[in-house]
Amino acid sequence: MKEIEKISNEKGNWFIVEIIEKREPVERKKDNDLRRVVTWGNFHLIKAENPKLAYEKAVKIGKDAEIKFTNSDNIEMEYTFVGIADLIPIYDDNIEDGCEIMWTDYGSISNQKAEKFARTEKEILANIKLKNK
Repeated sequence: MKEIEKISNEKGNWFIVEIIEKREPVERKKDNDLRRVVTWGNFHLIKAENPKLAYEKAVKIGKDAEIKFTNSDNIEMEYTFVGIADLIPIYDDNIEDGCEIMWTDYGSISNQKAEKFARTEKEILANIKLKNK
């Protein structure tokens, strides 16, 4: 059996980020913020030297995950990055860069509600308390 790699977090450079994404048809009434959209909060581990870099890395992960596909009903659908909902420092070891560690199924909710999960970089960074080094 392969030995599990342990990664040190002595520098406090690991974070959990919640990336909000939604799925809906490509052809939709974009001006209707009350439309129903399937929305998820996906939690990822991020390695970065500081919260700002962790935030930027999380945005890239979210944008890189955007895709379009045709579902079984022959409807063109898309997964869209909504934004970042939370950024939390990690205090434990035994972690790997980029792993999804948890997710939240918000169900079919209005687009307006989905859009409200994401917060600005300023709001998120203002609440970060770094690990004492």
